Amino acid sequence: MSAELTSAAEHGRLDGDAFAAAMAPFGLAAGARIAVAVSGGADSMALLRLLAEWAKVNGADLAAVTVDHRLRAEAAAEAAQVAAWLGPLGVSHVTMAWEEGALEPREPSAPNSKVRSAQKAAREARYRLTAAWCARENRSHLFLAHHADDQVETFLIRLTRGSGINGLAAMAPMSRLRSTAGDVLLARPLLAYTKADLADVCRGFGQPWLEDPSNRNRASTRIRFRQAARLLEEEGFSRDRLLETVAHMQRARAALDHATQQLLATATAWDQYGAVRVSLPAWAAAPEEIALRALGALLTAAGGQIYGPRFESLTRIAAQMRRGPWRDSTLHGCFISRDADCFLIHREAAAIDHVAIARAGDTVLWDGRFRITLPLEWASDVAGGPFRIAAWDGAESAAELADVPARLRGCLPAVYDASGVAALPHAGYLRADLARGGLEPPDVACIPALNTSSSVSPVEDFAAL
Repeated sequence: MSAELTSAAEHGRLDGDAFAAAMAPFGLAAGARIAVAVSGGADSMALLRLLAEWAKVNGADLAAVTVDHRLRAEAAAEAAQVAAWLGPLGVSHVTMAWEEGALEPREPSAPNSKVRSAQKAAREARYRLTAAWCARENRSHLFLAHHADDQVETFLIRLTRGSGINGLAAMAPMSRLRSTAGDVLLARPLLAYTKADLADVCRGFGQPWLEDPSNRNRASTRIRFRQAARLLEEEGFSRDRLLETVAHMQRARAALDHATQQLLATATAWDQYGAVRVSLPAWAAAPEEIALRALGALLTAAGGQIYGPRFESLTRIAAQMRRGPWRDSTLHGCFISRDADCFLIHREAAAIDHVAIARAGDTVLWDGRFRITLPLEWASDVAGGPFRIAAWDGAESAAELADVPARLRGCLPAVYDASGVAALPHAGYLRADLARGGLEPPDVACIPALNTSSSVSPVEDFAAL
């Protein structure tokens, strides 16, 4: 490592060798294109400086991305300051704006208020924007500066909510985040190090950082837990002890995930319409915990959801499926039906309300299930645009979907323009006037089917971020 990074080690335990060891599990090859999320705070600036040095030594292409959430007047100036700090380091930088942030309600004044948290909304938007940017730029990993103190806070928050093993395992060192343009791996190399360690790294580099006043807002659940850490330490809930518990939970989750993956690999089959067929005898013979995890994962994927179904609802449906008699049911935006010795799970048409606006050349993640790309040639006068992508309303072109099971037709996307249905991607249908203009139908890929090998957790849980 460089002499500059070695000098930083004099100010803390996170030295060059330690960071290289923390990066090793990600298995990045020379020339890897990676990104780092940078807010300007001490945590992300420390990670940025460490990654910049690591990238030089290992031949990686590093870029930094900052999101202006439009929640504070100072945010734009702070993003500009980050860009100014990065310039001399030779790290490319982009600032993305969450325009909807200006319309978000601010943090509730009371801790127990039911008003939607602006911080939570901003966190979700930040990951959507940065993941989509990474996928478009062909950057495989997005590095995040979550550290040991964040891990403890996440564990405690989940504990108060009665979470099971998945929740108490807190944040994984690496997880997958779905975006419009493709999946991105979220990488957290600093989970073994504290916030104080990262501040030491910044001091060692002589790197200034920004202070976010929202970190002192006690209306935030996470901030209240952070500020209560001293009391917890006095009661024996030390950081190291809690992190040991998290490690135990992560090992247990990995074992359960492995068993669940084996069941999914042998007992399920996806089709191109986003429906999955499951062997009922194989599913029912599995241990209850594995069967519940598999069913929850399938419902989440088939429903295009970020979060899994409520545990109480999941266990009730699973118990009925096991003991019989069989009754078709709905759960988590999906319909569950019986077909001989299998059961089928597919999207419930009545639960679909997603409408996407797209132009020629755009790729859209529709209903969390299908990635649809409109050909660039659609920019011609023949097609026009913009286009609306929504569930097929059955008004016309029924013959084109004759080969699609009737129960699935209303769950599939159609592309609309001012004249009505322009295309049905799953049928390869293109309206006659567009076909005469030499255009091709949109491309479509079924996301649940693509993610069969990682169905347990194909999407990052935003609550952990």
